[in-house]
Parts: sequence; structure tokens; C-alpha cells
Amino acid sequence: MNCPTDPSPLKRRLPIFLLLLLVFAGGLAFRLTRLADRPMHPDEAVQAAIFRGLWQEGQYRYNPDEFHGPTMIYATLPSVWLGDAETFAESTPWTYRIVPVFFGAGVILLVWLLRDALGKPAVICAAVLVAVSPAMVFYSRYYIHEMLLVFFTLAAIGAGWRYVRSGRLAWCLAAGASIGLMQATKETAVFSYAAAGVAMGLAWLWERRWRERPRDDSPAKPLWHLAAAAAMAVVVAAVLYSSFFTNPEGLIDAALTYLPWLGRAAGDSPHIHPWYFYLHRLAFWRLADGPVWSEGHILALAAVGMIVALIPRSNLLPGTGTRFARWLAFYTLLLFAVYSTIPYKTPWCMLEFLIGMILLAGLGAATLIRLIPMPPLKAAAGAVLLVAVGQLAWLSYRASYVFPAEPCNPYVYAHTSPRIGELIDKLEELTEASPAGNDVSIKVIWTDAYYWPLPWYLRGYQRTELWTKVPTDPAAPLVLSAEAHDEALTKKLDDTHLMTGFYEVRPQVFVQLWVRMDLWEAHLRRLGRI
Repeated sequence: MNCPTDPSPLKRRLPIFLLLLLVFAGGLAFRLTRLADRPMHPDEAVQAAIFRGLWQEGQYRYNPDEFHGPTMIYATLPSVWLGDAETFAESTPWTYRIVPVFFGAGVILLVWLLRDALGKPAVICAAVLVAVSPAMVFYSRYYIHEMLLVFFTLAAIGAGWRYVRSGRLAWCLAAGASIGLMQATKETAVFSYAAAGVAMGLAWLWERRWRERPRDDSPAKPLWHLAAAAAMAVVVAAVLYSSFFTNPEGLIDAALTYLPWLGRAAGDSPHIHPWYFYLHRLAFWRLADGPVWSEGHILALAAVGMIVALIPRSNLLPGTGTRFARWLAFYTLLLFAVYSTIPYKTPWCMLEFLIGMILLAGLGAATLIRLIPMPPLKAAAGAVLLVAVGQLAWLSYRASYVFPAEPCNPYVYAHTSPRIGELIDKLEELTEASPAGNDVSIKVIWTDAYYWPLPWYLRGYQRTELWTKVPTDPAAPLVLSAEAHDEALTKKLDDTHLMTGFYEVRPQVFVQLWVRMDLWEAHLRRLGRI
């Protein structure tokens, strides 16, 4: 009689991997819908304008002052290659936001690299939480660098773990390339490097303190592998910062960028907030009588995962994953502490430590289910977790589709007002009445260079001038100005123009629309009012 043989490792992993693909497909679909509904955030508009130079003129030069790294700009090229837009004016929010959508959904797949570090059930739980986390979903639909930074960070962690387990040079080089891409995506990657290094030391000290010797059957690693990975990281970052070696100054600027960033981190910025800024948005947020928001389920499960990872001499983790889980716990805590301590804060920055919390939450959820002794109780606990997932998915829907630009949403920050559409509609009506059409002259007169996102919404008008002070001759058929210039423009334009109203650009930031009288009269005739 023949005895049945054990299924191959591939067959054992296949059902779990197929489940992960299903979660990925759901997370991708959740992120893809109605990408153009939300107005463009000023930061998105700035990045789109930077991409315009690469796309339309074939030129990109890294700016070390405030605009982050080149990775996202180059990653946007496939979107326009595969799309229908031929000019910047024809591009839409979808053209740009599709890029973080795929990187955000790709994070779901990357957790598979940690299947033998945290265990397959934990990896599936973490993948589901990535798919429905309101913060992860919301910022996957934002044309900013954070989701790419999260993707490359998790790629570096996953590839690094696979190298530890296998000793294969390819994984080591993949980790190095991912580290280089992290650096070329956003300068704050250095916080993750520092947290990762210190966490290694803390995990080692923890083992020494408790006299642990976790099982380690991984192969030996030659030092030249690590040297090759470091070289790979440097080369990848250098290629991108130098615009593929067409701008050697970009390599110097990549270092000089930390001078202005150190000033902002120290408090020289309007984005200064208390240490609990991120925790407030994740744990419990409510503005006035608005809706309640919370990713508290993730925080609670992450706390369980940290406890599991730090329990001395426990048998709650996969045999090969004890050291990794412990490192992950220290890494996440350190990164959270760093970002919370720095006075400069914007809500999307929390994604870099939130991914660590989600991985630990997956570990916490899987451990809780495993520890419950009776099948009926396991089923009940699983049902509770599913309800929690459903609640997170519902909050994600409300954040991205119901309140995508309203201040009551904790993930909305310094966003373009939804009412900017009123200004754009009025401009379209006026240009239809102008003999010049979209070639009508428009002057934007602001108090500084923070007139964004107006240049994005005026991208179809070829004769647009941007001013940061009142020019000697401010007259144009259409003038958009900051409120601060009301008195000066009244003196210069009152005889020839009509100030037709105030329009909200950002919360409590308004623009005045001045229209030359002949154009205003043509507009009224077109409407049949005169």
C-alpha cells in the first residue's frame, strides 16, 4: 500500500498566494475609482508641473529646496506613454494619480516576502489591513511621494529578509536597489535607515538581556555581498538624482537638500504640530460635530503584535521569525518616536511607520486567533476581526469618496477647496465670450510663490503670467489676485475692470477675479442679460 506523500512547498503556498492576489485585486479596485473627483492638492499640482518639464521638454533637474526626489517623476512616464494626453493641458488628475495607486496596491503584494518571518496567516491579515486602511487608501490616490517611499521601504525590508534566509546575492542587490530608490524618492528615508540600524542593535541587546538564542539556520553571508548592495544603492540613487548623468550637479544637491530640511525639522515651517499629531489622527479624530474617524483597530492589534514580538523565550512566533518580529517592533517604535518628536508634521508622513504598525497588527491578529482554544471561539474572534475590517473599509470609502477634500477628514491637510470649481467654471464662461478664447491673457498676482494649485487649473491657457507682487502694469482681460492686493489693484484697475467676486482656493484663502469691462459686457451679452 502506497502512503500519500506530503504536498510540495509550492502546492502548500499556492492557496495562500491566490488569496493574497484576491486581496490585491480588491485593494487595487478600491483605489482606482473616481480618481479625478477630488480637486488637485497644491503639492500634487506642483509635482505635475515638475513632471511637465520631463515629459514635454525632456528635462528634469532635481531641486533640493522643497520638492523631494526624482523617482516619482520618472515613474510617471509610463502613464503618459500609455495614455491619450499629448500635452500638459490635456492631462488629467488620473494621469498622475494612477502612479501612487499602483504603488499603493503593490504594497499588498510585497508583504508576501515576509511569509516565513511573520507566518502566512499574519501576512494575509496584514495584506487585508493594507488594502482597507483609510490612510493607505487615501494617500494611494495622492500624487505625492509618500506611497512610493512606503513601497520601496517594504521592498527593502522584504528583500533584506529573503537575503537573510537564502544568502542569495540577487536578494541582497534587490535590497540595495530598494534602499537607493527610497533615497531618490524622499529625503526623509534617512529616518528609516537610522531606525533600522538602531533596531538591530536593540534586538541584539534584548536577546543578550534574556539570554536567548533564537534558531538561526540561515547561510553565511560574505561581506562582499553587503558591499555590492551598498554600491547598488549608491548607483541607483546617483542615476536618478543626476537625471541619468545629464545633471551632475544633482548629486551635490542631493546632499545639500538637508540644509533647508534641517531648518524645517527644527521648526522653521508653518507645519509645526505637537508630538501627538499623528496619534490623534490615527486613534480618534473628530472635528466639531463631524464624523468620527479611527484606525484604532490597527493600533490595538499592533500593540498585541509588539507584545508578542518582545515576550522573552516565547513560542508564539515562527521559528525563523523571532528576530525579525523583534526587530520590526523596535524599528516601528523608533520610527514613530522620530516622526512624533520632529516639530514639522504633515499627515501623510505617518505612512512610513504605519506600514510597520500594520505588519505588527497582522501578527497580533493571527496570534490572537491561534491562541483561542475552541473552534467556536476562534470563529467568533474571526467574526469580530472581519467586522473591524469592514469598519475600516467603510471609513476608507468615506475618506476617499464622501469627504475627499473636507477639513472634517483627518487625512485632508491644506487641501484645495472643492469650491475652486466655481472659479474654473466662471473662467470658462468668460473665455467663451472672449474673441481670443483660450489665448486670452491672464495675470495671477499673488503675495508669494504659493499661488498653487492655480497654475494647474490654468494649464489650458497659454498666455498666463504668474506674479508675486503687483506689476507696474497689472492690466489684462482677466486678473486673479490675492486679497492682500485689493487696495493696490483698486487704484490701478478700478476704471477699466470690474472685481466680480471672491473664490476660495484653499481653506480661508480667497482669490479675487477682475474682468476687463469689454470682456464682462461681452459675457453678459452672451448670457442674454444685456
